[in-house]
Order: sequence, then structure tokens, then C-alpha cells
Amino acid sequence: MYVDSRSGWVSERSLCYLASGRPVVAQDTGFSELYPTGEGLLAFATPEEAADAVGAVRADLARHGAAARELAEEHFAAQRVLTRLLDRIGAVPA
Repeated sequence: MYVDSRSGWVSERSLCYLASGRPVVAQDTGFSELYPTGEGLLAFATPEEAADAVGAVRADLARHGAAARELAEEHFAAQRVLTRLLDRIGAVPA
């Protein structure tokens, strides 16, 4: 359902991994159109792409781990997400 709808869904578990500096290899639900992928967050559509992504992470775990943490801070940090949400609903932060 998530893949077919291209909703961009990302699991909270994946976000926790990113925040803890652990790279994520996930089937692309459309998130690759919303967030940077290729380092830290790697998207796949086929089993071959999944294997290639795992190989890339294994080849340079430190780089992918640092990129994962940076991506989490840049795109999924609570302050950023909540600020966007409040802006969308027209709420003014206290």
C-alpha cells in the first residue's frame, strides 16, 4: 500500500535508527522524492538494489552513519517538524 501509493511514508523505527546514527536501507515509498537518499538513507525498489545498498553501507559504515544522523537532525528533529506543523495549522508558538 505505501509503495503503490508513493505516500512518502517512513517508519518511526527508521527515524529512530537515523537519529542514532544507524543507516537505513528501506523500500522506497516515495520518500526519495521528499528527502535526500544515497547516504545514510538508501532506497530500493528491487532485491538487487537492496543488496547494492546494503553493500554500500557495509563498505563505508562510518560515512553512512554520520549521514544518517545529519539527515535526522536536518529533516526530522522535533523542533523542525513541530514548527512546520504549527505553521500549517496557523498556530502561533508561545
